[in-house]
Amino acid sequence: MSEAKWGEGVKLLLIGRVNMSRFMGLGVVVLVWLVGVSFGEEVKFEEGRLSEIPRRMEQFVKEGQISGAVTLVATKDRVVHLAAVGKADLASGRGMEPDSIFRVASMTKPITSTALMMLIEQGKLNVDDPVAKYIPAFAGQKTKDGTAARPVTIKDIVTHTAGLATSPGGGLGNDPSLAQIADAIGKLPLEFAPGSKWQYSSGITIAGRLVEIASGESYADYLKRHIFDPLGMKDSTFQMTAEQAKRLAVTYKPGKEKGLLEAVSIPDPTAARTPGPSGGLFSTAADMAKFYQCILNGGSLGNVRLLSAKSTAEMLSIHTPGIVTGFTPGNGWGLGWCVVEKPQGVTRLLSPGTFGHGGAWGTQGWTDPQRGLIFVLMIQRQGFGNSDASDVRDGFTEAAVVAHRGSESATAKFVEYHGYKQAVELKRGNVRAVLCPEVGGRPLEFSIDGKNSLFLDEQDGPKQVGKPGAVTAGRFDFGPEMTTPAHPKLFAGEWTVEIAGPYSTRLISQRDENSGVQLMRDFELKAGSAGASPSQTPWLSCRQTIINVSSEVKEYCHWGRSFALGNGICIIPLEGKSRFPSKYALYEDGGIINVKAKDDNIRERDGVLEILGPPRKPKLGFDSYAGWLAYVMPGDLLFVKRFATYPDRVYNEAAGLTISVWYPPGSRVELEPIGPRERLEPGQAASFTEEWYLQSFPFPKAGEQMDLKKLRGEVERLTK
Repeated sequence: MSEAKWGEGVKLLLIGRVNMSRFMGLGVVVLVWLVGVSFGEEVKFEEGRLSEIPRRMEQFVKEGQISGAVTLVATKDRVVHLAAVGKADLASGRGMEPDSIFRVASMTKPITSTALMMLIEQGKLNVDDPVAKYIPAFAGQKTKDGTAARPVTIKDIVTHTAGLATSPGGGLGNDPSLAQIADAIGKLPLEFAPGSKWQYSSGITIAGRLVEIASGESYADYLKRHIFDPLGMKDSTFQMTAEQAKRLAVTYKPGKEKGLLEAVSIPDPTAARTPGPSGGLFSTAADMAKFYQCILNGGSLGNVRLLSAKSTAEMLSIHTPGIVTGFTPGNGWGLGWCVVEKPQGVTRLLSPGTFGHGGAWGTQGWTDPQRGLIFVLMIQRQGFGNSDASDVRDGFTEAAVVAHRGSESATAKFVEYHGYKQAVELKRGNVRAVLCPEVGGRPLEFSIDGKNSLFLDEQDGPKQVGKPGAVTAGRFDFGPEMTTPAHPKLFAGEWTVEIAGPYSTRLISQRDENSGVQLMRDFELKAGSAGASPSQTPWLSCRQTIINVSSEVKEYCHWGRSFALGNGICIIPLEGKSRFPSKYALYEDGGIINVKAKDDNIRERDGVLEILGPPRKPKLGFDSYAGWLAYVMPGDLLFVKRFATYPDRVYNEAAGLTISVWYPPGSRVELEPIGPRERLEPGQAASFTEEWYLQSFPFPKAGEQMDLKKLRGEVERLTK
């Protein structure tokens, strides 16, 4: 198997076995493929991190959670990782192989729905048609309480909002046809009024019957002739051959003792039976990836087109607004597909719009269209709880996502900077940002015309044994300070980084056990001021997402701890009434927060506070809700931060601060917007965005005052 086809015109090259000796005791085979790219800029991955995927799967094998697994990561036109770990059959000792076959259960549903969409696109059906138009048994349906219901539509059945029963009930005998099953379901009362809620049901089974009616072919034949054969999905079937059955992975459930597995008996996979459109398919990781590649490419793969890009987009759009759906939070439902709307929990590292489906026996297939990545997990187990929310899925997804490096371009590329070798440079016009994952996931430069606004100490650089990381440059963090556990793994530890677009990058932290948090930071150089013409100065969007990865409720707030060059003048607007008599709070010795302080370096003028230099105590706090602060540096450079404020929410930093300014030793100043309290249930996430702007602006000469009217006008122009 040294060479194989993967889509039209793309060659799959086996480059070798990876660290075989580590896995021999478990009977593990690990194979990894890297394939040449046939489009655009090359999508990069960190091979060392890809190898973390089989290591994580190996750990799940050791713990007795799975007997083995096949994992696959692909882009639109290549496989970047394919690995098999553990055993397909513990009793015989048969090892898991990359081409092992699995019962993919409900991963069948998106394929059925795609077949239905193909026929809708051909005009043989309409998504808004009543099902009764094709299956008369659905005419005149009522809910369980006898209330007449509006007709169930095709859209209802593929979004699980029809109120259908989960099964046709008894009395159909052995192996009824799809026609018999559909009629039986149609005659049952509805669980609820169509369109009113989401409930997993037999709707996709009805979709399979509609495929038969509209095409004039049997459901299984239609999938084989119009999807499986054209895409080269040679091992996708509802009835296995004897040779294929030899590659079927055994399904396991928890044994009588912890860490042990017990085989589950299943029907003979080679026996003929009515194919299940909701969950009857057998397939491999490679076959499923071909299908997902086709959908990711807008309905085509190579010379094969299943759907138009328009129909594909319609299928993957959320059609359940305002309805709670799915087996994990934050999801909506497309036409037969689960779609991630608000990433959280096991989906926390995925992009909004990620689509896919899981299977009852633990298999998972998901596609992140923003990254252009496909994730396929093949395991076989039952009795371990919600497979969509499993630790196995979570571990696989995280390892795959953090290995992604994205596509470099002239405006977003990896650079060596200040001794750091994995920094990413973003450039747009005359503005440059450099982001570093190596020590705390932070900006190192935010510059205009070559002038860096951030203070970067010469001692700052890659961490060395016995040398703490320097606290400089564009730090971010979370608080509140007095109650948040120490988290050096997040503040100064190693992060991962990926280029997310031509002007954007994403940094992801490790998970931190002390705080129960994982962080993500998204940076993007945007074209001109928000809502302004592209000819204006680019600005940097900085979004930090706090994710609760613990099993407890957490309450945190965002900090934006950026160190700017020192010896400048800081401007804090005073819109709204301050709770502090001095309009600011000064942190005195002994933890005392003095709200009546007076300092010669702080003055109120024209509706702002001017901080002309370091006060007698280095830390200041403010409760301004104006949503911006400005800092003018020697060298005639204006640095503005804009951020949302929430007067009706709780700010749980000391004294309810929205801004902090700190003057540590040395020529630097920390400019720190603070977000409101975020109460995060396990798995939940919350984001806070700062917008950074740079512009030339005259620093006042000795004996002169700053032109505050002009400064306000410049801030308004930049941030409007």
